[in-house]
Amino acid sequence: MTDGAPIANRLVTPMPPMRNKLPKARDAAIEAMASLARELTATVRVGLSAADGWRKRAHRASRGDDAVVLVHGLMATAGAFGPLVRHLVDAGITVHTFTFLPGSSLDSLARKIDRAIADDHVARRVHLVGHSLGGLACRWYVQEQEHDARIVQTISVASPFYGVTLADAFPDAVRGVVMPLNDQLQRVIREAPRHLARIPHTSVVAERDPLVPMTKGILPGAPSWIAHGAGHNAVLYDAALHAFLVRSVRRWDVEEPRVAVAE
Repeated sequence: MTDGAPIANRLVTPMPPMRNKLPKARDAAIEAMASLARELTATVRVGLSAADGWRKRAHRASRGDDAVVLVHGLMATAGAFGPLVRHLVDAGITVHTFTFLPGSSLDSLARKIDRAIADDHVARRVHLVGHSLGGLACRWYVQEQEHDARIVQTISVASPFYGVTLADAFPDAVRGVVMPLNDQLQRVIREAPRHLARIPHTSVVAERDPLVPMTKGILPGAPSWIAHGAGHNAVLYDAALHAFLVRSVRRWDVEEPRVAVAE
């Protein structure tokens, strides 16, 4: 090539100006820090509400035919549902809560759910809502146990149907100790198609959940709803989730209770 000769035709991709990338990276970093702060704050709130959870049981609304049973997660109590309970009751929905100790099996939680429903002689429709482990227990109850015929739907919130990310860090030899429910979760997933037409389910997943990523929190065959910007515990205090749950209960209209017995 001689000096001054034209360069052969070729595609040259211009470098994007750095000034366009920096604000996006800065905004992403700020949002990540804000999300972490919300999650840490929510985890503290869950801990501080523990004592109050042992005193909670029934929260009777003054009107309405619907009742919600809330089932908390592993390291929490029913006190973590405080803001959600108030929101549901203000909407005219009766709420039942109970607290269980860590190490409770899905079968024992199913019995507690059953007793909570049996205590309500007024509600015509019952909706089961569980956070984390509680969501697994709700689905185990309606798929594997004889249960109340008034149950019309289940909703899980950040529930690890495909296990938790923490368990993936362990070798197979000890994974069963970290995630002892693996066999039961596989059964819930495998049997879900036979039961979803009878008692439908909605999976709520938290967009910024490091413990239960969105791909692990969805029950196959069931619709899902994303809590944007929320983490595993922060989702409990998310106003958008509270409104979504009220809508999920309000739009349910069943003239007669279904016959809902485990097959």
